[in-house]
Amino acid sequence: MSKIDIKVIIKNKDDISEENYKAIKNNNKITYKEKECKTTIFLDEFKIIRENDDYLMEMNFITNKQTNGKYILKENKQEISLDILTDYLIIEDNLIILKYNVLTTDQDVIFKLEYVK
Repeated sequence: MSKIDIKVIIKNKDDISEENYKAIKNNNKITYKEKECKTTIFLDEFKIIRENDDYLMEMNFITNKQTNGKYILKENKQEISLDILTDYLIIEDNLIILKYNVLTTDQDVIFKLEYVK
């Protein structure tokens, strides 16, 4: 387990966010907390889980494939299915770039995570 500094950029048609975080890298998993949300990225079977007091969102990504994710509202345990099409996924030593479309909401997203030295 090692502590790392990361920069996360998320871009969609309405917004671009860029933030630096302290993260923990443990084998094939990166975990960091942004405001009130804990984000865990599983690198071996590329999956992102985001969770806070209100919701849990789980998304799986396979390049050029459609996968199913879920968005669970914790208060009433309502589960919304998310259909996701992954355009590309690049994983290098200090960089992850992911482009996907949430077909359920027609939202294109580019997610970029890089290790900050």
